[in-house]
Amino acid sequence: RLGDAMGRPRVDASELYGHNWTPAPPTPGDPVAEMIAALSALETTPAEALETWASALRPSHPGYLRLRAALAHEMDLAEVPALYRDLAPGDSGAAVAHLHARLAVDGPTVEGTVFSEATTDAIRAVQQKHSLSDTGRLDAATREVLNARRSELIPLMQLNLEKWRWLPNDLGDLHIWVNVPRYELALREREGDGWAEAIRFRSVVGARDWQTPSFTDTLETIVFNPTWIVPASIQRESYGRVRGFVERQPGPGNAMGRVKFLFPNDHAVYVHDTPTKWAFGVDDRARSHGCIRAGDPEGLARELLTRTNGWNAERVEAIFNGPWRGPDGHRVEATVPVHLVYFTAEVDADGRLRVWDDVYRRDARLADALGLELPDLSSDLIASLIADRIGDEAAVAAQDAATEAPDANGAPQEIPEADDVAPPIPTPRIAAPPASTVGSATRPASSEMMEAETATGVLSHAGQR
Repeated sequence: RLGDAMGRPRVDASELYGHNWTPAPPTPGDPVAEMIAALSALETTPAEALETWASALRPSHPGYLRLRAALAHEMDLAEVPALYRDLAPGDSGAAVAHLHARLAVDGPTVEGTVFSEATTDAIRAVQQKHSLSDTGRLDAATREVLNARRSELIPLMQLNLEKWRWLPNDLGDLHIWVNVPRYELALREREGDGWAEAIRFRSVVGARDWQTPSFTDTLETIVFNPTWIVPASIQRESYGRVRGFVERQPGPGNAMGRVKFLFPNDHAVYVHDTPTKWAFGVDDRARSHGCIRAGDPEGLARELLTRTNGWNAERVEAIFNGPWRGPDGHRVEATVPVHLVYFTAEVDADGRLRVWDDVYRRDARLADALGLELPDLSSDLIASLIADRIGDEAAVAAQDAATEAPDANGAPQEIPEADDVAPPIPTPRIAAPPASTVGSATRPASSEMMEAETATGVLSHAGQR
């Protein structure tokens, strides 16, 4: 029963979230047979064999292992008493024993209750790591570092570990990875036991009432100069009624831009270019009708097709810089899974814990199902961790005039971009600066969308680039 519990998700995501989450967990094996095989292995103790067996039941993804290690670290710290006074070589007693216990969480084990030479060396290592004066004594600044705790993050890490169990064991040697709360898309390829990013860039995802679903599928086709058949739901929102079959031809005003990346699925969700660039320059990028808008579609097409179809970069560049022609579709000649995931806590390859805003407020439901109590999202610690990885270092161009361009027949565009949702009414987001906004509103006129422009970019409603 233990093996079965360890090898399966604790919660059925499809039951919890309905159509917004389609899990693809691996088919579990026979845990009893696997345990017997592990115990029968030569040159291992029973304890080592059982650990090997248990590890094989858990997800093996590097992201899962890093987050699990971070969770174990926080849980270890929660068991260690805080350090309450300064200490120096020669001191002894319970306070020194507590110091040794704290040092053992991150570094070498120092025995005893006396502040020894080994204690001094361990303290110096901590001080050098954190750019403190390496006196080898436990002073106030060093105590502050060693006393830092993030115990309120434990339930958040625990529920995000559960999300890893909803993914297949094999993510694919080359795959597209979209973490919706991070507002980013990455093309990743296998490198040793981990992943190297061929490219990563900002993306725009579904608005709060048009959520981008979480699922795994396979990229099949890349279409350059695509047409766009306006869905009935967007016609209804834009016209107030459904006009019937409405198709936009390729051109600078087409909402699909130069390219779309198709992985046929029940949600009619895909990745595409856009003539409207302003939304990449704001922090809150939940603004589409569910599709993923690519911040660097040319780069994604280049990195994909040079790896899968034998193209060179110049061929892709020529399409993006060339004249608008008819739709030009190309089958992807390799298996490229697409994973639309929803992690609000993850540990980067450099070991940095990242916490992202729960943009669709999904975590509370999972926490309830797991019997966990979520942290107070208004706390200073959480606010300091919720931040955009890329930040606002790039200047943002004004909204592209292409959205105002005439269509192929010379008529003005009558409806907004396929996936565009207006900047929301200003509402503070629970996050660290730079601030962003949440909420929803109908799309305003273009003059309202370009609410404030400076020499360095466009300001969002919250006054942040």
